[in-house]
Parts: sequence; structure tokens; C-alpha cells
Amino acid sequence: MTMAGHDRTGLRKVRIYGGLLALLGLMMFPFYTMIASTFKPEPEIFSTPATLVPEEFTVEAYLAVWGQTDVLLWIGNSFLISIATVALALVLAIPAAYSCARNDFVGKKTFLLSVLVVQMFAPVVLIVGLFDVMVSFGLYNTYLAVIIPAAAFTLPFNIWMLYGYFKTIPIELEESARIDGASQFEILWKIILPLAKPALVASITYTFLYAWNRLLFVLTFLTDDSKFNIPRGVFSMVGALQADWRMMLTVSVIGIIPILILFAFLEEYIVAGMTSGAVKE
Repeated sequence: MTMAGHDRTGLRKVRIYGGLLALLGLMMFPFYTMIASTFKPEPEIFSTPATLVPEEFTVEAYLAVWGQTDVLLWIGNSFLISIATVALALVLAIPAAYSCARNDFVGKKTFLLSVLVVQMFAPVVLIVGLFDVMVSFGLYNTYLAVIIPAAAFTLPFNIWMLYGYFKTIPIELEESARIDGASQFEILWKIILPLAKPALVASITYTFLYAWNRLLFVLTFLTDDSKFNIPRGVFSMVGALQADWRMMLTVSVIGIIPILILFAFLEEYIVAGMTSGAVKE
């Protein structure tokens, strides 16, 4: 390669990496300012001009959150709601996706498109009707009032994700197992689901994040403060006349730590599931 070719290649890499770093910096800037603000004294948060790096580093906001809020209770409730939502969503999505992937029946495409349409509605436009349903069935102020709608709104993504991945698994594996005497449940449980692990992890992660970050359902359906999750806990810190923004930011930072840990452990499966789930029928 000539010197001019080396120069063009080097310039191209500079443009690519420079663009990626700029984009990454733009996406991460709100998170950086949120985290940095939790280590500032409260007057510095609202100082003008704003400081990017804390001039006086302090952890008093974290000590105050630990002693003055129910942050551990909120985290525990977030885990409870998120895990239950994942379980309910997968119990419904797996049979639906597997059935569509392995069978041709009248109305299959209509069903799949109808499922997709549900994803297009914002929960807020349905919240009044959902409120009446929860009250009528005696679910108001129970965890189920949050878990059921959260699972329902994640079903379109989960069904389509698993449907696409199930179609990539060779049907010959199932036929061999069936010849060996395996039941349909055993085929699904022992063969299909282990092979679909990347798609399952992607579905679990999406559903977990959706339920973890839900404020609207908890705000509407739960009044008992012992059942609040992290977003509702942060919202409860808004007073009638003022809000302690530093405490709210600190609880928010604590609330995203479990999500970061989840991504750190499952990143490989999430990427594999996202990139392999789309299959043209």
C-alpha cells in the first residue's frame, strides 16, 4: 500500500472513531451529569455557570438517602415486580411464539400483526380503562395490578423475538426427539428453550427493564407506600412546594446499579438475541 493509501486509511479510522466517541459522549452526558451532581453540595448543583466536575466532592447525599428514605424497600419491590413480570410474560409468550413458529394456521399472520399493533399504544391512553378493570377485579393496590399490565405491554416484543428465533431452530431436531418418544413439552423444555437461550435472555432483559422503570402503573394502581418501586419512590420525594433534587438524583443513580450489573453479565446473550431474532418468513 502506498503512503497516500496509508494516509487515507488512517484518516478514515480517525473519522470513524471520532464519530463514535462523539456519539457515545452525547448519549452518556445526561448520565454523567446525574452522577456528578450526586457528589456535589446542593448549592453547587444550581450554581451558574454549571460545573461539570464537583468542586467540592461529598457523599452526604448517599448517607442521607441511606438514613432518610426507604431505598432498599423500593429496590426490593422493583425486583419483585420485575421478576414476576418477566415470569408472566414468558409463560404467555413462549407457547404463543412456538405455536406460530411451528404451525401454519388460518389467521396466523393476522394474529402476529394484531399483537404488534398493541405495541403501538402508549399505556397512558389505556390507563383509565385499566383502572376500572383493576378496581372491578379487586386488584387495585396489589402487586398484580402493576405486574399484569406490564407483562401485557411486553408481550408483542417477546412473541416476535421468540417467534423469529424459534424459526431458526431446525425442525429435524424435534422430529428426531419425537421419534425417540419425547413429548411435546419435553421437546420444548429440553431442546427448544436451551437452543433459544440468546433470544430468551434478550426477552428477559427487555421485560425486566420495562417493569423496573415503570412509574405510570405504580403511580395509578398502588397507594400503599410499602409497595413503591424505585421510580415511584423518587416521585414520592417531590413535595408540594419544593423537591430535593440531589436526593432524587442519588436514588436514581442507586436504582440503575442493578441494571448495569444485569447488562454486564448478560451483554453477550443480549447482543446475540437481538441480532439473531429477526428472520424473514
